[in-house]
Amino acid sequence: MSGFRLDGQVALVSGASRGIGKAIALGLAESGASVAVAARSADALAGVAGEIEALGSDALALPTDVRERAEVDAMVARTVERFGRIDVLVNSAGTALRQPSVEISEADFESVYATNIRGLTFACTAAGQHFLVQGSGRIINIASLASVLGVPGRALYSSTKGAVAQLTLSLAVEWGPNNICVNAILPEWIATDFTRAIFDQPEVLQRITDRTPLRRIGNAEDIVGLAVFLSSPASAFVTGQLIRVDGGYGSA
Repeated sequence: MSGFRLDGQVALVSGASRGIGKAIALGLAESGASVAVAARSADALAGVAGEIEALGSDALALPTDVRERAEVDAMVARTVERFGRIDVLVNSAGTALRQPSVEISEADFESVYATNIRGLTFACTAAGQHFLVQGSGRIINIASLASVLGVPGRALYSSTKGAVAQLTLSLAVEWGPNNICVNAILPEWIATDFTRAIFDQPEVLQRITDRTPLRRIGNAEDIVGLAVFLSSPASAFVTGQLIRVDGGYGSA
């Protein structure tokens, strides 16, 4: 099972201060990787970095606003400067907005697109420059089941996640000849800060669990095993995949 280990590898995880990003960062560290963690909250990142070090892995906290390209470029550059290389990029930073589509404002559009697709795109290109020189690399984009399913009240969010899915496919094809694997994880109904308000409504929670074949909502840890696999040598022939982690919700 050594093919699932990440010893000697360096990972960079955005959106790592909480939720899915934090869980993935800790999972990669537990599998042996050195991990740079990025998010806007310096205090929260310091706590995550401490947890990574407690697992016996090296950590680097990088306060970063992914809406700003200069900060995204610096995030990747500082990771390479500290560890000498970068092997895995996990783009988990994201924001959600639920509202009637006729109420979408220009400010809403700019905010959601800046985080969910612009920041992610430039993180991919910044890391990709190093991957191309190395002749290897892994990118894992956290998309959503909304990338491929229509959801009322989430048109703006869903359109960004659809763009993430297409970017994933395009980069996988473009960079595949350079031994760079690019995949996306499509979660749905995962208990995080983004979804707490939904799950606090008993009737909504019941409706979701009734439709989900596994009869529960997910948690951040449900994403970790797949993220570790996609980061590891065990997934060397896996690229261009949009992998659902939804308890079967999208198949019901």
